[in-house]
Amino acid sequence: MQYEGLAAVIADYIDQRRLQKLEPIEKALEKALKGVDDDVKQAQINTEFSPQIQQINKKFNIKTWLDDAAKRAKQISLVTHALKFTHGDARGSSVLSLEYLEDADYLVTASLANLAIDAVGNGAALDVAALLQLEYEGQTLAQSLSDGDCSALAFFSDNQAQLTEWVEGFKLALADKALSSHTLAKQLYFPTADGQYHLLSPIFASSLAHQFNGKITAVRYGEEPEAIRKARKAGKYHDKPDIRFLDTAIQRFGGSNPQNISQLNTQRSGKTNLLNCAPPSWQSTLKPPLNEQSIFFGREFNRRVWRDLQELQRYLLSIKGRDSTLEIRRNIAAYVNDLIDGLLNYAAEVQGLSEYAGWSLQNCELKQAEQLWLDTWCEDLQFQQKRANSNWQQEICLAFAGWLNNKLNKALKNEGLVFGTAQYQHWAKLLSPRLRDYELGTMVFSAGKAKAGAAV
Repeated sequence: MQYEGLAAVIADYIDQRRLQKLEPIEKALEKALKGVDDDVKQAQINTEFSPQIQQINKKFNIKTWLDDAAKRAKQISLVTHALKFTHGDARGSSVLSLEYLEDADYLVTASLANLAIDAVGNGAALDVAALLQLEYEGQTLAQSLSDGDCSALAFFSDNQAQLTEWVEGFKLALADKALSSHTLAKQLYFPTADGQYHLLSPIFASSLAHQFNGKITAVRYGEEPEAIRKARKAGKYHDKPDIRFLDTAIQRFGGSNPQNISQLNTQRSGKTNLLNCAPPSWQSTLKPPLNEQSIFFGREFNRRVWRDLQELQRYLLSIKGRDSTLEIRRNIAAYVNDLIDGLLNYAAEVQGLSEYAGWSLQNCELKQAEQLWLDTWCEDLQFQQKRANSNWQQEICLAFAGWLNNKLNKALKNEGLVFGTAQYQHWAKLLSPRLRDYELGTMVFSAGKAKAGAAV
């Protein structure tokens, strides 16, 4: 018989399960027959395996299987919010909420157009959950039954009584008849008027968590995001943004048996990603580096670039022992340019502290080259003359190169990577044109030159 629409999807699902059960038996039969040429012995072997094959074919007859599935449906529940994430032994109600709010102001389950429905209950009945989530043209069997449409099942029933038994059985998996909480569930007593209260029971939003987890996985391990990150590191253009989820954590549910929690939890191997919900860190007010001998060994600059420095170290370890190629050299340059970006951004912030103009003249311990670079608003004419005429830029480049060599040797020397004079010169060479362009492109520098000219 030819089935159409959702009925065809159901029939194919049941047949695929039949074939999965038959596969190991058929392989065993094929192995038993291998090398046997005698017709009598072949017939005997086939006879031995025949009852198992017939039993499976009978069990997965569509009507027989649906009879059994409808009886087992009460053992599971299709849900969007699952209680067992709160505690694996909680026995209260979970919730199936299919409401969709197109203009939701918050990121909630109802703001998702295509929900991944979860299933909780007896793990042996999860095949029934998969049946109810079979989809045709955007409509699942569960949604059809919720809307009162049982036409897909009607294709297989012998009579109305059998169809009614199937529909009522499967509907037991769609919602609890009576909602209940449990001592192991979270419960909040919310006061209302006249000394009464509402009992609120927050439940884990499993469907929302699953979609969020899928988004993070796609961004971190997808082919296109990987190409975007490679382009960024190589300093190349890409027409798509580089999306990243920073400082996430992983929470595990179910221990060694995540199936005890839910079906979607099993698909995620019991892992769920959590966004960083820590309160904002205290932002201290930036002040001139008066008490530092060099900004390169000061806390503020190193705090800003430590993540980029770690990425460079990881890359250098990943190419250890490989011959230098143009691609490798370009990638290293891209990582170092990230560090230079951090340096120039920090310098720009210090240079912008015009309210502290002349700070370098106040018992400053900073090296003179760095004073000339950073205290651009200093009104002392002798200072501006030195800034205009001395080669402090070269000293900054060499200081940066020495800092980077020191950091890399400290972190990677035990791994067999040592950075010497050649690398020192290369780091300085990478900063030199960036620093020159940076200085020529700032209004602060122009103001400084005007002051220096007046001093002459």
